[in-house]
Amino acid sequence: MAADRPADRCALPVAPGPLDDKDPSSWPAAMLAELQAIIDRSRASAGPAVLDTFDRPERHMTAAEFVAMWNGARMKAMATSGRRGAPHIAPVHAEFSAGRLRTTIYENALRRRDLRTNPRVALTTWGAQGAAAIVYGVAREIPGSRRETRPGASGRPRFTVALEIEVTRIYALRAREE
Repeated sequence: MAADRPADRCALPVAPGPLDDKDPSSWPAAMLAELQAIIDRSRASAGPAVLDTFDRPERHMTAAEFVAMWNGARMKAMATSGRRGAPHIAPVHAEFSAGRLRTTIYENALRRRDLRTNPRVALTTWGAQGAAAIVYGVAREIPGSRRETRPGASGRPRFTVALEIEVTRIYALRAREE
């Protein structure tokens, strides 16, 4: 989101920090207002197909509702685009913490190479009763974030790097009421 935030605030993948960093009700109003502005701007500039899906007034989400839904969903799908335009998609853990969207990827992932030539990403998640969200943004690798993680199927050590995503668009849809 804001590019002027200190880099040392995001040195870990999804930083452990205080538990309330992931709870939007504890965030400063300005942080939620920034996300709300992105949600509102996204809806205002959306094309007809997106509007037909996401512009249902009774299912609009506030920024706080969006973050709670997003962080409550365990897995997200993240898409990148290769040098020749080929899409790559994989499940990731991505969370908003203290107003910033962060995730990790394996250091040898094809998506990491993709991001070096095209840092644009799209992420999505969904929940019960039709709740859904799509986030677009620009990813940057956080320097010094390489961490060892549990071994994969080969048994060899694996490493991840952390990404912070500058969010540019958000489409969110509250669950249907029964």
